[in-house]
Amino acid sequence: MSRLLKGALLQQFPVGTVLLQEGDPPDFLHVLLEGLVEIFTQQGDGESGISLLTPVSTFILAAIIADQAYLNSARTLAKSRVLLIPAKLVRELLDEDVAFARVVARELALAYRSSVKKLKGHMARSSVERLANWVLAEANRHAADASLVIPFDRGTLASHIGTTRENLSRSLAQLTDHGIRIRGREIVIESKSSLEGFAKPQKLIDDPTS
Repeated sequence: MSRLLKGALLQQFPVGTVLLQEGDPPDFLHVLLEGLVEIFTQQGDGESGISLLTPVSTFILAAIIADQAYLNSARTLAKSRVLLIPAKLVRELLDEDVAFARVVARELALAYRSSVKKLKGHMARSSVERLANWVLAEANRHAADASLVIPFDRGTLASHIGTTRENLSRSLAQLTDHGIRIRGREIVIESKSSLEGFAKPQKLIDDPTS
């Protein structure tokens, strides 16, 4: 840890900062300490959301370990603090320290499982079902609140659940029949049981601990 921190940089970034670009070689392992980061890909004139990261998260670790180009880009969706650890140092410690290698392997495994869960959700569910489960996941992260505020624009949310902005608006309206009420970017959960009955969350897709 002392070697990692000795070579690391702690930086603060404003909203909308592109932290890394797909196709570039990996110079640093990024560790999100505060804020919100979007992993995305840009193909032609369009963008697709890959994942949304909250603290504390590493990204994109696989590129660091393989010493190959980033497959995705990353940018801040909120003011963020990020620890930057030189990629070369990470690979050196991976070769030298078995305990560190074990931690890295677990982090890679969790990232892989998260990707598979998202793929399963996209294959098995309609866009409105994916939205319902996203709302439930956010509600579970803020268990004390009966409402949540979408922390980014609706276009970003649409991208991450695999739909268009127009379809997202229709899906939000549809969910008002299943226990929620919409007030701008605020989603008020009036009946969590009704929402769960519609969304049908599954342990092997929606449980972050599985």
